[in-house]
Amino acid sequence: MNTFTAAIIGVGKAKPAGDKREGHRVGYSHAKVYQNIPRTKLAAGADINAENLQAFRQTFGVEHGFADYREMLAKAKPNLVSICTYVGLHRQMIEDCARAGVRGILCEKPFLASPADIEAVRRVAAETGVKIMVAHFRRNLAAFQRARDLYNDGTVGQPLMCIAGIEGWDLFEWGSHWLDMIRHLHQDRPVHWVFAQTRVRGQRGYGHAMEDHGCAYFEFAGGGKAILDGGRSMNGEELMTLVGTEGTIRIFDEIKLWIETAAGRRIEEFSKGPPDPWGQAWDQMILDLIAWIERGPEPALGLTNMLKTSELNLAAYLSAIKGDRVDLPLSGDDLKLAEWPVEILARRK
Repeated sequence: MNTFTAAIIGVGKAKPAGDKREGHRVGYSHAKVYQNIPRTKLAAGADINAENLQAFRQTFGVEHGFADYREMLAKAKPNLVSICTYVGLHRQMIEDCARAGVRGILCEKPFLASPADIEAVRRVAAETGVKIMVAHFRRNLAAFQRARDLYNDGTVGQPLMCIAGIEGWDLFEWGSHWLDMIRHLHQDRPVHWVFAQTRVRGQRGYGHAMEDHGCAYFEFAGGGKAILDGGRSMNGEELMTLVGTEGTIRIFDEIKLWIETAAGRRIEEFSKGPPDPWGQAWDQMILDLIAWIERGPEPALGLTNMLKTSELNLAAYLSAIKGDRVDLPLSGDDLKLAEWPVEILARRK
């Protein structure tokens, strides 16, 4: 069986991040996965910060380091690349990796910064054959998979509403996690439309404008709806609540479900390990990517499905810009917008 050489673009901070605007070091999580899997060898890293790059190489014993990722692609010639930079850089890096002959890309979320990026990345994948996945690893966690099954098998009746709030975060950086998870919980059925509103007051982070508060409301095929409050948490300790016509499912701590129906309440709890379920969820992403490269089926985290999460995320901001409902899939001039939408909202203040 072939061994795949791997590289990381944007290795992350030398020390744990404090403030969210300082950035993080998700590249370390990617590096651990490549070291965990016998069929992958972490061969190189690229970062514009020399101190961070040196600390990363020492931590993981990485032979090659580069300040310029394009030089890394040319000299190290990796088969797999993780892109762990700010979202505004993703499209160009994906295109450069694809043109350099990279076979598989695992890109961090949020995935893409504009509707025009969606079409560009879809095009380069078709032209080069590169396999692209997005690191929404929570889809591989047992609690969310079980919640999805219960929400759709009639346990709580017909799906009515999925409700979640994210204290102190926007609809994009952290919100992208939950928007993808809400799609997962609805079995990735098509989203028909989205209504959204935002308050933008000059906050910036991760290289782009961020809203102080945003809310997205959207409907799936089959009638299930969802509300995501970006900026405020909901009452209670649960991460997410799923409401059906005959009961509810409440998700706690990514490991525990409360299922309430006319028959009463029951609790299902999933192990924190060992083995580490989060580590296993990360490993599964790379295993799925390798299987896809070797002519296996496209996984749920593959480009086809992940572009739909990105489209929903960007459509929420388009709705806020227009002050109107946005129907999906996007079409016409909406797909041509090449700017991060919140920059447009920021200029209005």
